[in-house]
Amino acid sequence: MSHETLSEKEKEFCRAYAKGMAVTEAAKAAGYANGSYGKQLLQKEKIRIFLAEMEKKASGVPSEQKKEEGKIAPGDEILAFLTETMRGGEETDIKTRMRAAELLGRRNGAFAKEEAENSRVIIIDDIGREEG
Repeated sequence: MSHETLSEKEKEFCRAYAKGMAVTEAAKAAGYANGSYGKQLLQKEKIRIFLAEMEKKASGVPSEQKKEEGKIAPGDEILAFLTETMRGGEETDIKTRMRAAELLGRRNGAFAKEEAENSRVIIIDDIGREEG
């Protein structure tokens, strides 16, 4: 499956997500009105394939370019730092550890609202009506 089948919005979502943005933030950055749509995007096979291709290409970057890019921390380095900070133990104050946990939770979509807000409930009041 080729990345040409992705829309420009989907490609932009993938780029933002690959840079380390949270799912909802990446969806909003790509132009989707509903940030929670990012979770649905990640479930699409073509999106997962495109992200895997992007990751594979990024790992094959020449060492000179990697040195230049070293000025900005890549997404996996940021995630490792936040995880280490969250698990910091006694030397890290609880407020800092909680903030790191919150950022990781946001990144992983742990605090996203349930899909229930997009669904509707229809109530049919037929009590007391006689059939026949």
